[in-house]
Amino acid sequence: MTAARRSRAGGSRLPGRRLPAATTPAGSLLPRWLRALGLACVVVLALPIVGLLSTVEWSTLGQSLTAPSALIALRLSLLTALAATVLSLLVGLPVALLMARAPTGSVLLRITRTLVLLPLVLPPVVGGIALLSTYGRRGMVGPWASALGVDIAFTTLAVVLAQTFVAAPFLILTVEGALRSHGTAYEATALTLGAGPTRTLATVTLPLLAQGLGAGLVLTFARALGEFGATITFAGSLQGTTRTLPLEIYLAREIDQDSAVAMSLLLVIVAAVIVAIAYRSPGADGLRRSLGRAQSLGRASSADGPRDGVIDSPGDGCADGPAKGPEHQRIETPAPALDARIVVPERGVDITLAVPAGQTLAIVGPNGSGKSTVIETLAGLVATDEGHIQLGDDVLLETVRAPESQPLAAWAAATTVRSLAPHRRRVARLGQHPLLFPHLTLEGNAAFGPRVEGAGRVAARGQARTWLNRVGVGRLADRRPHEVSGGQAQRAAIARALAASPQLSLWDEPFAALDVQSAPQLRELLARELAGRTAVIVTHDLADIRALADRVMVLEAGRVRQDVPLEEFLQHPAPGFAQHLVASE
Repeated sequence: MTAARRSRAGGSRLPGRRLPAATTPAGSLLPRWLRALGLACVVVLALPIVGLLSTVEWSTLGQSLTAPSALIALRLSLLTALAATVLSLLVGLPVALLMARAPTGSVLLRITRTLVLLPLVLPPVVGGIALLSTYGRRGMVGPWASALGVDIAFTTLAVVLAQTFVAAPFLILTVEGALRSHGTAYEATALTLGAGPTRTLATVTLPLLAQGLGAGLVLTFARALGEFGATITFAGSLQGTTRTLPLEIYLAREIDQDSAVAMSLLLVIVAAVIVAIAYRSPGADGLRRSLGRAQSLGRASSADGPRDGVIDSPGDGCADGPAKGPEHQRIETPAPALDARIVVPERGVDITLAVPAGQTLAIVGPNGSGKSTVIETLAGLVATDEGHIQLGDDVLLETVRAPESQPLAAWAAATTVRSLAPHRRRVARLGQHPLLFPHLTLEGNAAFGPRVEGAGRVAARGQARTWLNRVGVGRLADRRPHEVSGGQAQRAAIARALAASPQLSLWDEPFAALDVQSAPQLRELLARELAGRTAVIVTHDLADIRALADRVMVLEAGRVRQDVPLEEFLQHPAPGFAQHLVASE
């Protein structure tokens, strides 16, 4: 990368329009008649609880609630509900992950969802009969368990299994919904930073899932606590062993109505507290704001505007600029060359590209021409049935065919594609949205790659600080992504991508979501950091091309229309899109 090219880091981007802050109360957005109807319905829902309260014998309430039978039943209910919640987590979390990541409309997803929903739509007593038919002494599994000295039906274990059967779907559906809502963008980012699937699950997926998982666990506990039909059918009603509080209430109503009402009130209070906890999310606002950024694809440069609690100042909040001095001196490592044939038939892409060692290739073209497909295939995030990718001495993707001497059918059957997993490619990718992990600080994000590579905690934090200083946000290292502006977050994302020591860095319109002030600064920053590195950048902006590219490839309809050095592209762009792009300067 030449000094002349690095000096062309300007741009002619129009400032993004800011949307006015929402100041209208949400309730006023509804028609008056609908608000009135809604309030009336709330009253209808509250009437049974009011009715219960009206029948409580307050003078004997304390005596009823402290009766030994009530305390024993309450203790058993709490213990079995807790055990059922733990069992639901062990069984339900893998099922929820499987459902959330299964292709929409797949047979596996339909079958699994049907099995999960059945306990919700069946009468609980039917569930109890199903459990008895399976785990009873004459059931399908019961005799095998009895041979091992384990009796299940009509024991405390039966209570736990009955509660799990009816309560686990609440956990599964809540977690699946949470997983689908935040998508796979963060996990894909972790893979391109070198984290394997298991590490990605532990360090990215589960932390992002914490709020949804917590709500699911609380709701599961609440449902298990109130379970009655499956329990009495499968476990019976043995005091101290299987008689939970709902069963105690059922039996008490026949002989002592006041006691049954008092215990019912106790169960209502416990359930109300549990539900309130489930929908109380302290400290989750910042996480939701960060997740919202990833879900707002296409949202313009308003992401870079001032917000409450966000550090912002002239120059994108980084008036101190990138770090200078010895810390800024990079230890150069040999950059590999890139040679690839990318074929993705379902997206209509079939191209060949070559990037000399230490150079940057800019890919331009109209929307739908296959630019992002090329980036995702290089990163290993898009599967293909044909092609090859070689980065230096490393083969990332290759098509292996049987000898041509074999019969045609056997030759075709023997054709396979060997693809290196994304986390093993040492290929970092950054798009127009930073996708910083919202549960980590900027320092934690920048340290992610070094930690994956095996660096110790202290060493990784040191590398992270160095990179954050180099991109000009070192003083914000302890902030979380929702506490900084869009431009600052993009700087931190650049630091994170480069701190992972990638052999190849991929940049998919990294400045598209930034405003006229931030984009030129980050363009200049990236031009400096890409000097001597092998990189591919997708862009629609001629300023990006001038500042960053050594070569330019023009794609149209998934095919290469032009692939030439930067100066030749500027002087003789291919007719059509490229010509209009250069002429628009």
